[in-house]
Amino acid sequence: MTKSDDTPVYLAADCGGSNCRVRLYDEDGNRLAEGFGGPSNAALGLDVALSEIFRATREALGTLDGEAIPLSRLHAGFAMAGLIEADRRYEFTQIPHPFASMTAETDAFVAQLGCFAGGDGGLLITGTGSCAFASVGPDKYYIGGWGFGVSDQGSGARLGHLAVRRALQAYDEILPPSPFCEEIMARVGDTPAEVSSWALTAQPVDYAALTPIAFDYAAREDEVAVYLVKEIAEEVEQLIRALLKRGVSGIRHIGGLADPIRPWLDDSYQSYFVTAEGDVFDGALRLINNRTGLINKSGKGR
Repeated sequence: MTKSDDTPVYLAADCGGSNCRVRLYDEDGNRLAEGFGGPSNAALGLDVALSEIFRATREALGTLDGEAIPLSRLHAGFAMAGLIEADRRYEFTQIPHPFASMTAETDAFVAQLGCFAGGDGGLLITGTGSCAFASVGPDKYYIGGWGFGVSDQGSGARLGHLAVRRALQAYDEILPPSPFCEEIMARVGDTPAEVSSWALTAQPVDYAALTPIAFDYAAREDEVAVYLVKEIAEEVEQLIRALLKRGVSGIRHIGGLADPIRPWLDDSYQSYFVTAEGDVFDGALRLINNRTGLINKSGKGR
């Protein structure tokens, strides 16, 4: 990038429980650069989330050729997991920041904007956490996403948490053991005391890191792994039914758990899944444009 004027640059960020991804775009919606940060969902604290966004943004800016672009030229739009309550969103946008402008919505809201190009539809996210969002005419529905402690059903963190609990129950001979339980214990502690100590500081991302093990052992027909994966599949189906109750005709399912869990869902739900017209970054650009009206509507990011 070689411009040396005050032409706006647009910062789109996808802030989740496992990582933060940002992309920079020019005024026509052409991608300029990309950067990465750590966990940045709202449950970790708004200051923590913004710190990771800054880190990812600086990485992206550092890859650009030519002039150094100050943060004051960036119009920012964030898709942030856990940013469900209106007061919480307002609080976030009032945090002092160096950007030209800053707006934020839940990750599901923003991803829905991108997936359906601003039209009606349902968005289901199952990653480290989970949530859903439906847009039907003038009505907007936020579903789930209230945080790991009380919500996040059908998520990677939920599956990992169930796996650790079940492994401990096997160790204590409360329930039958299996190779899967032994593998989980090997990953988080050799004894219940070690597992308990691990759990004192474990974050959702730590539990979610165990999900590949669950799917691996489920594919080997380990009875415990199969049982837990089926339980998570039922929870995902509950979220799908919640979206359908809101009157959506199509659902886009995204997130790190979306592809692994899909074969475990009942066939009756497969027909509701639709192909996305865009992604969460397209949605973030739409969000920025909806709030500022600055982005060239003919650009690739639209």
